Amino acid sequence: MEESKLLSLNEVAHLARVTSRTMRKYLSEQKGPVMTRIGGRVFVRRDHFESWLASCAVAQNAS
Repeated sequence: MEESKLLSLNEVAHLARVTSRTMRKYLSEQKGPVMTRIGGRVFVRRDHFESWLASCAVAQNAS
């Protein structure tokens, strides 16, 4: 797996435009993207982040 495909918790929070604290809460409540622990650090694969983000999209009614 290429290193560039792993995002740190801070990178994921930044891309999602939430605080690191909020992202930690999402992860602990299993409401966030699938995470991977490596040496005690939390990472998220870019494809898992993008899938999670797409699943959060809300369709808006065209008026």
